[in-house]
Amino acid sequence: MDKVAKAVEYMNGPYSCSQSVLCAFSDDAGISHDEAKKIAAPFSAGRAVKCGALYAGEMVLKAKFGEDTALVDELDKKFGEKVGAVNCREIRSKKLIPCVGCVETSATILSEMLGAH
Repeated sequence: MDKVAKAVEYMNGPYSCSQSVLCAFSDDAGISHDEAKKIAAPFSAGRAVKCGALYAGEMVLKAKFGEDTALVDELDKKFGEKVGAVNCREIRSKKLIPCVGCVETSATILSEMLGAH
C-alpha cells in the first residue's frame, strides 16, 4: 500500500488528519509510527490554524530537509491551489473539501515532492 492510501486509511479509522499524514510518512520524518501519532495529535481540527494534514506535511519536510522554507512554501502553495485555502476553518466553513480529502491532497503532494528530491 502506498503512503497516500495509508494516510487515507488512517483518516478513515481512529486517526486525526495530522496523525494520518505524519504516521503514513513517519519513516521519511525519521520517527517511529508511535512517535508520529503522539507528535501530531495536538495539530488537528485547526489547532495549528493551518489544515492539520498540511501542517503534518510541513513537519515531514522539515524533519527530512531541515528548515527549508522554500519546500514548505511550495507545499502550502500547491495545497492552497488544489483545495482553495490552507486555513482549516476556512476550508471547513466554506465546505471546500472534507477532511479526508485534505489528507489525500496533502499526502499526494508530499509524496510527489519527496519523490522529486
